[in-house]
Amino acid sequence: MRHLVDRRKLGLPSDQRKALLTNLQRQFIRHGYVHTTLGRAKELQRLVEKLITLSREDSLDARRRARRVLVGHSSSSPKPVKELAGKTDFEKQQILARKSLINGEDLVKHLFDNIGPRFKTRNGGYTRLTKTGYRRGDAAATAVLELVD
Repeated sequence: MRHLVDRRKLGLPSDQRKALLTNLQRQFIRHGYVHTTLGRAKELQRLVEKLITLSREDSLDARRRARRVLVGHSSSSPKPVKELAGKTDFEKQQILARKSLINGEDLVKHLFDNIGPRFKTRNGGYTRLTKTGYRRGDAAATAVLELVD
């Protein structure tokens, strides 16, 4: 019996599973869709629905909780002093913007500024899961998870 079992293991150790799902969440927030295996898509759907529900209320606490999921840590990363030394202001801005794209700070802003307001009046069901057949190499069932318009 499957009593009180609420997550898929996806055949991975817990740290690798957490990293995989975090990266899939980041990709989903950035692009609005993700193409992956069916099991991963079902697990991702569960997590992304919670993130979008969180983004509907635009509060500081909600942003911090979403940042903890998408960025992975609660404190801001230190500025790379060695990289910024001797650079012009424009080059410094480019370096910091590139770092922001890497660590996911822009994803939190995109989630709360673009995705959250789109679903302000919708009570759940923000994503659509569409099966797309089987992968050629190992015949794994694949699916596309996308935002509902």
